Amino acid sequence: MNIPISKLNRLIWLFPLLYFIHDVEEILTVEEFLTKHSDVVPIKVTTLEFTLAFLLLWILTFIGCYKASKNKRFLGLEPKTFFSFLVPGIFLANGIGHLIQLILFQSYVPGIITSIVIIYPYSFITLKYLIHEQLLTVRKFHLFLCLGFILQAPIALLAHIIVKGMVYYVPLLFNELVDKGGF
Repeated sequence: MNIPISKLNRLIWLFPLLYFIHDVEEILTVEEFLTKHSDVVPIKVTTLEFTLAFLLLWILTFIGCYKASKNKRFLGLEPKTFFSFLVPGIFLANGIGHLIQLILFQSYVPGIITSIVIIYPYSFITLKYLIHEQLLTVRKFHLFLCLGFILQAPIALLAHIIVKGMVYYVPLLFNELVDKGGF
C-alpha cells in the first residue's frame, strides 16, 4: 500500500539533506578561509571542530525534522512553528549572511555557492508553501527571519564551545583511563 507523502513532509525531509550539502561546502573551505582572513576574522576553528559542531547541529535539526514530520512538538515548538523558524528563519538568514560576507570580503566565502544554489530556492519555495497553506504569516516570517539573524551566531558558538570541550577533554579522559588500566 502506497501512503502519499504530503508536500510539507517532503519539504521537511529535504532540509537535513540540503543542510548537509551546504555544510559540506563550508567544512571543505572554512579553515583555509579563516587562516587567509585572520586579520579580519580573529577566530580559529579547525576543520575537525567545524565538522563536529555541524554534526551536533545536524543531529539536533534531524531530530526536529523527524518530530515535525510526525506532527510532534520539538524544543517546545509546534511542528509548523519549528519548521517555519528553521527554514525561512534560520536557514534563509544564514544564506543572506553568506551574501553579506561575499559583499564585504569581495571574494569567495564558505557557503556562498550552496546559499545561491540551494538555500535561496529551497527557502523561498518553503516560504511560499507555508504562507499559501496559511501555516505561516508574512509577519511571523519577518519575526522568524530577524530571530534567525540574531540566534544563528549564538547557536553556532554554543555548538563550537561544546565541541572544543569535547576535543580537549575526551582525549584527556581517554588517556587517564588508559593510564589507570581502564582499557
